[in-house]
Order: sequence, then structure tokens, then C-alpha cells
Amino acid sequence: MNSVAAAHSDFSSSRQAKYMDHGSTYRPLLIEVISEGPHCVPCEYAIAAVEYVCESYPEQVEVRIIETKRASDAQRYLELSRELGRLPPMPSVFIEGRLAFAGIPEPGELGSAIDAGLAASGCQG
Repeated sequence: MNSVAAAHSDFSSSRQAKYMDHGSTYRPLLIEVISEGPHCVPCEYAIAAVEYVCESYPEQVEVRIIETKRASDAQRYLELSRELGRLPPMPSVFIEGRLAFAGIPEPGELGSAIDAGLAASGCQG
């Protein structure tokens, strides 16, 4: 595993560990970034934008990086594709399983989308 992939794995693992303290009734807002992998520069920008914005929501969101070339993530990519009715673009950002951004999200727009998702789920950011 290269250093970028390891960093994504560590980032996701550290976020998941935080949520275990909330008990089984609390579930953070799920944000998934679709990426081809570290070689995809726009995908890396999208990941960086999501990570940057999500720093403001440390307990309210869970970020997952879905790398389409990683066997363990391919199934999730196919699930999201079926639900969308087509293959999502690279990169793309899903919030709670719905396509929110087809491309690199602008931080202000992503923050607004997260706020809306949190309000809809009953949590406030």
C-alpha cells in the first residue's frame, strides 16, 4: 500500500473509531468520495476538499474513500452505480448514498450540503 492509500485508510479508520463511542443509535452522516486511486489528480483534489470541509464536522460525519480499482471497494461502487442508474463520474461525492457532486466539490457548497444532510437526519452541524 502506498503512502497516499495508507493515509486514506488511516483517516477513515480514525474517523470510524470516534463513532463507536456514540452507541448504536447514533450514526454519522455518510460521505463517500469515488476515486480511481492516488494516480487520479482530480480525485485527490476531491478527497482533499472533502477532508478539509469535514474537519468542521468531527463528530457528525464519516468519510469513506471508495477507490474503484480496489477490490474491497468495487462492490460499493457498483451498488452506487445501480442506485444512480449509471456509472458516477470520477471523482464524485455521495452523501447518504445520493450523488451530491459530480466532480470536485466547492468547499462552501459541500458545507451547505452537509448542513442540509445533518438537518434532514435530525443532527445539527
